[in-house]
Amino acid sequence: MIIPRTIKGLSILTASISGLVILALGAAAIFISHREIEAQIDHRIELEMDALLEYHAANGPAALARLVHVRDGGTTNGTGYLDGTGGNGRMMLYALSDASGNRIAGSLIPTLPPSGWTEFLPIRRPDGSTGKAQALSRRLPDGGQIVVAGDRDALSRADDRILLAVLAGLGVILLTGTISTIAFGRLIRRRLVLISGTAQGIIEGDYTCRIPVDGSGSEFDRISVILNAMLSRIETLMMSLRQVSSDIAHDMRTPLGRIRQDMEALMRRAPDKVTADTLEQTIADMDALLDLFTGLLGISEVQGLAVRKRFVLQPLAEIVADIVDTYRPAFDAEGRTITAVLEEVTVCGDAQLLKRAVANLLENILVHAGDGASATITLAVEQGVAVLTVTDDGMGIPPGGKERIFERLVRLDPTRSKPGHGLGLSMVRAIVHAHKGTIEVVPSRSGLSLMIRLLDAGMA
Repeated sequence: MIIPRTIKGLSILTASISGLVILALGAAAIFISHREIEAQIDHRIELEMDALLEYHAANGPAALARLVHVRDGGTTNGTGYLDGTGGNGRMMLYALSDASGNRIAGSLIPTLPPSGWTEFLPIRRPDGSTGKAQALSRRLPDGGQIVVAGDRDALSRADDRILLAVLAGLGVILLTGTISTIAFGRLIRRRLVLISGTAQGIIEGDYTCRIPVDGSGSEFDRISVILNAMLSRIETLMMSLRQVSSDIAHDMRTPLGRIRQDMEALMRRAPDKVTADTLEQTIADMDALLDLFTGLLGISEVQGLAVRKRFVLQPLAEIVADIVDTYRPAFDAEGRTITAVLEEVTVCGDAQLLKRAVANLLENILVHAGDGASATITLAVEQGVAVLTVTDDGMGIPPGGKERIFERLVRLDPTRSKPGHGLGLSMVRAIVHAHKGTIEVVPSRSGLSLMIRLLDAGMA
């Protein structure tokens, strides 16, 4: 059996099981009541048969015939479950024949049954309608036959009433059960949506997100309080780590800047060219370190999401076009091409950060895509989402590198001979996440294709 894993599926399963249980209980109730009423009818027939046999023994066949003629089609005085239900449906029917099989009395039983018990014996009621009856047939000492039958109409009507009650109860229980399970499912879904929304905010880097607590003291409230305490602890740790990283970067930049200044002063007073060249290379290395710290600080600032405070509506097509025009001379100088197909779209964000993201993508193509690799940039709107795709026809990335290229200080070049610190795409991802977007590597025939998806503010 496959157990559903969704709230909707579990609700349907619960309602279905409840319905099956009610049906089973109803069937059991109908069976038990049917057997009990049938036993009451049989008991009444046996009592009636014993009384008639005693009457025959005491008064003879002629008196029995008169009695049967008078009582045929009469009603009982109420026995057990049949008591108090009225005369209709409780008729007793009789038939009497002699030893030759000739009918002496009783006309409502068309065909005399064999000796013993007979179920569903066809009968004809005084009003002309037909039905079925429980019948007991006995042989008389003179060879004649007497039949006593009880109309099953009362039994059928009792079965119908119980069935109707079971179906009505089943409908009520299914209705209330369905409503309660739907309400229960919606309650759980609403709380889970709040939890998942908070988790999504944490994933996007907003460590201030917390799960709402309604103060009811429910299990959801208790687990929300625990999770919020965990999130507060995580926020404290992340803020401490970020602060330590920023402090180290700031503290390192100051002495490195002084060292660079000292190196420049020494280079101006260098006694020979070899010393001057050495100092120049040292300054270049120092500049690379300073760029590294600047990049790390920039990523930390963007990941802190404080940049969202200055977000406004921005024409993304114009921003991308400006960066493309800026980098076009660099591509032309190396004999490469850069093609842009841009659709007008508005996003909520920071223009400088968006420009930096696009610039990093184009810089990544210039440095890492390989000689002669060209770039294609498309910007389109798909179902209320701005889709920016940057594709090159270069050497691409090795298998398994789709996620690693967005990590800090990761460079897929094993020789690390090309310039850079592995922070460009990390900064792009941080900027995209700050704008509540996504970036991913998409399949392409050659080279590398990156797709950025941002919410179109014009359709929000």
